[in-house]
Formats: sequence, C-alpha cells, structure tokens
Amino acid sequence: MAQMSTLIGAAGITIKEFLDFPWALILNGAMSGIEIYVLRIMLLVLIIKIVLSPLDFYQRYKMRKNQIIQKRIKPQMEKLEKAYGNNPQVLQQKQAQLNKREGMSTFASCLPMIVTLAIFIWFWQTLSATAQYKQFDSYMQIYGIYAEAYSSTMEDYYDENTDGLSVTYAASFRDAYSSNLSSALSSPGANVDEALETSFTAALASSSTESYASTGYYPLYVESYDRYFRQGVKKYIVSRSIEDTLALANEAGSTVAISSVNTYCGIIAQNDVHDFYFGEGKYEGEGYKRDSFLWIKDIWNPDVPWATSVKGTQEEFVSGIGQYATNPELSGIDETLLNRAVSSYSDIMSAVIADTDRISVNGFLILPVIAVGLNVLSQLITRRQQKASGQQLSNDSQMGCMNNGMLFIFPVMIGFFAIQYSAAFALYMLTNTGLSLIINLITSLATKKMVPNDGVIVTNEGDIVEKYGRPDVSKD
Repeated sequence: MAQMSTLIGAAGITIKEFLDFPWALILNGAMSGIEIYVLRIMLLVLIIKIVLSPLDFYQRYKMRKNQIIQKRIKPQMEKLEKAYGNNPQVLQQKQAQLNKREGMSTFASCLPMIVTLAIFIWFWQTLSATAQYKQFDSYMQIYGIYAEAYSSTMEDYYDENTDGLSVTYAASFRDAYSSNLSSALSSPGANVDEALETSFTAALASSSTESYASTGYYPLYVESYDRYFRQGVKKYIVSRSIEDTLALANEAGSTVAISSVNTYCGIIAQNDVHDFYFGEGKYEGEGYKRDSFLWIKDIWNPDVPWATSVKGTQEEFVSGIGQYATNPELSGIDETLLNRAVSSYSDIMSAVIADTDRISVNGFLILPVIAVGLNVLSQLITRRQQKASGQQLSNDSQMGCMNNGMLFIFPVMIGFFAIQYSAAFALYMLTNTGLSLIINLITSLATKKMVPNDGVIVTNEGDIVEKYGRPDVSKD
C-alpha cells in the first residue's frame, strides 16, 4: 500500500513555472493573462517584427545601394579580373579594396539576417522547452486528478496507521464466511467444494454484509477473497485443523484483497482522468484545458496526421517532456513523487489512450505546408522585385548573403522544423514568414522611391549628382 501513502497530498500539485529570459518570461509570464496560447505566440512575433522592422528596412536599403554600386563598378571589376586573373589572392585583395573605396557594405546588409537567425534559434529553444514544460505540467494536473480520485476511493478501505486495508472493511463478510465454513466442514463426511459454495452464498446473504453491497468494490473484493480463500482451504485442509486452515486462508485472502483494492481504486481513478480530460461527467465545463488551435488538438504536438494529441506510450511521453522526466530541481517536485508520476504514465492515461476515436490525429500538415509555401513565395517575390528594378546581377557576382541555394535550403529547413517539433513552433514560423513577406513588400516600395535605380539624383537645373559611392575615376 506504499502507493497510497505517496498519492496522499499529490492532488492539486503545481510545478515550477518556465520563465527563462526573455521569450519564456514574456510568453509564460507577461502574457499569462491571454488564455489562448496561440494568440500569445502570434502577438509576440508581431511585436518582434515591429521592433526589427527598422533593421529590415536598413537591410533592404543597404542591399539596394550595394547592388547599384556593384553595377556601377562592374567595368572596373572586369579590368581587375583581366589584370590579376592569374593571381586569385591579389585579385581578391584588389576587389576588396575597390569595394571598400566605393562604399560597399556587405556586412551591413547581412547583419539583419544574422539577428533574425539568432532570434529564430533562441525562439526555437524557448518553444521546444515550453512544449516540454506544458506537456509535463498538463500531465501533473492529470496526475493530481488521478491521485485525488484514488485517495477518495481508498478512504473506505485504507488505514493510515497500518498503511494497509482497514480491519473493519468487509470484516462481516469474512466472519460470516469463516463461521459458515467452519460449521460446514465440521460435519462428518462434509464435501469441501459444497461447503465452500454454501459458505460463500451464506456470507453474501448475511444481513451483516448488506452495508457493503452498495459499494462498487464489494463484488470485486468478495470474488477475489473467495477465490483465494477456497484455494487456501483446499491447500491446507488435508494436513491441518479447521482453525489453522481458516487462519492461513484468511491471511492469503487478505493479501489478494489488498491487490484487488489497489486495482479497483486505480480503475476508478483512470475513469476520472478520462472524464477530466474530455470534460465529461462531474468535470463537464471545467475539465482539462488543452492548448488547441482550429484543427490542431494540441499545439504542443506536431501538426501531422501520424501523431495523436496524446502520447501513446511511456517512451513517447518521457521523450516529449525531456529533462522534466528526471530532474526534480527543474520541475520543483519531490524526487519520489516525480519518479512515481512519470513511471505511472501508461496506467494513469490508459483510459484516455484507449479512447482512440477522440484523441485521433493531432493535425493534417496544414501549418508546415503553408509555412513552406509562404517562404518560397517570399523569396520568389523578392527576386522578382530585384530583377524588375535592375538589381538582379549575374550569377558570378556578389549578392550579399543571398544565393540561389537559399530558395531550397530555407523551405526544407522550415519544413523539417515544422514537422519535427510542436505545432506551436510551426505557427511561429508561419506567422514570422507571413509578416516578413508583408514588411518586405512595404520596405521594397519605400527603398525603391528613396534609392533610384540608376543611383543618381537629377537636380532642377539638370545637373547630375552622384548619390552612392565615389565618382567614377574614369570621368576625371
């Protein structure tokens, strides 16, 4: 009955909040008043994009300046290639000197991308850790429901002083059974099987046992007790007295009764967990509050058709919660309770897992497909704008941090992360890419007006003023 003493007080347990700086602190702390977690993610991404929009504009501005300068100094680059083509090291040095002299700033155009990538990695780590925290926290709430139901059911049977079954529970049944059996077996030539059957029937019909007949456990108890009692009597009746036989059988029957009461209380608790998870029965309207989003049942699992909203096995659960499975300091939970809770996952969630029609698939690959599609669309639009404005250079020229491979690398990377990790992270990537697409369109229009395609300004007097880079020395 050690499980009972561990479960007492486990109901309503809370774990240490995940509030790492800065994103987790914002999502799980500052935004805790927003109940729909998806809105927290989308709002935070929007705030980040707004804060970084000047940097995005600066990147677009510098890239346009760089590309115009590249077009302008192309003849000089060709001269350098002819002069130093046989000496790559010197050629690279001369080209770098020319770029610097003419005002090229490759790093300036790459800086926003570096910042964006750093935020992407940071946000990925935060949402991955949050997914582990959320799944573990939700399970511990469910474990508390299990513990409460188990403890409540056990109250009629458990004696805290002895950490075992109460001596008063079903004592009437045992006494009536033993008394009838002793009397039946004392008759000359008594048939053991008939005596056992008669004693069992008489014990059930005894008025002293009627108070237990209404309890759900009683049929299970008497059936288990009777079965083991009969085995004990048949085992000892040949070589022992009736009194010794009854004492030994009674002890063996009590052992089985303890196991039976554990089983019964576990079944009741599992059913309570099922009702709590689906908001049924006494938990209707106040059951388990899952983080869902439209078609996605649980945003902390991937938006894919081959995953369910509930971890189906112990191994999947342990993998899903990461270090929370083994680190009491991380969760703020006593090590004994943590080990018991984690190791009991399959039993506690068995009724939920068995309800396959209702947990079914978690998603349909919608978020990953949209996220990948938006990224491809964003890159295609960007390249189309560059070509239309004369910014598309030959394949052998520098294009800052952009290259043709990115058209394939980014979508593949986004698709991998969206499928491999939680739907929450896929939603972040979708929102981030969508907002980036909008901001890029806006900044492209703005920089197009600010930086003419030819890189010069024509004054009212008709004078041409070089705006970017230094004047071409060939004009002097």
